[in-house]
Amino acid sequence: MVPMLYLDPENVLASGTQRAIYRHPTDPEKLVKVLRDIPLTTGRARLATLTEKYFPHIRKRWARKEYQEYLRLMLGPWPAPIHPPISHMYGFVQTNLGLACLSDAVLDNDALGTTLKSKSAAGPLTSEDLALLNDTIARLYRYDVRAGDMTARNFVFGHRQIGGVQGPRECVLVDGFGDIHAIPVRSWGRFFNRFGLDDGCKRLAHRTGLTWDPTSRQFSL
Repeated sequence: MVPMLYLDPENVLASGTQRAIYRHPTDPEKLVKVLRDIPLTTGRARLATLTEKYFPHIRKRWARKEYQEYLRLMLGPWPAPIHPPISHMYGFVQTNLGLACLSDAVLDNDALGTTLKSKSAAGPLTSEDLALLNDTIARLYRYDVRAGDMTARNFVFGHRQIGGVQGPRECVLVDGFGDIHAIPVRSWGRFFNRFGLDDGCKRLAHRTGLTWDPTSRQFSL
């Protein structure tokens, strides 16, 4: 298949164990997330690496789960318009580096927004950042989002672009949503998913130095 989009491998913005992230070359509102080759997936658990080597279709599972969750959210029984706490998804595109998915960019002064992990490492969150994080957490519960990987690096602070206009500053879960577990307990219903969100928030608090209140389901310093 002829690539529809050409990316410069030297212009990678960020990379994880699964994907390499690039700015869209013609659309500043979007990011291009390319699935990384197996030889590049360093730092992973040995079992995960071996499983993906012998069952390569598993590497595509994250994409299916993400899009299923995004569609479930956007087509859900919520009063419109909704304010998604997760990235908008814009489909797939073939690039010269491989198949990629498109999502909206969370930016800060034309650079990628700052992750919760970076902010926590730099010191206590500001009251504004804490409020933005808690607002996102509240919407994850309100919209019953299945977030299977709520790590600090997946929460990003910045602005989304809306029709060429900079949107308000917010905290966005840019990755890690979807019921990615082998036994999809979170998909059994809202009751089970809330247990998963509670556990994810408790772990997030432990890793960032925040305090999690399971009653109010909010963080504090």
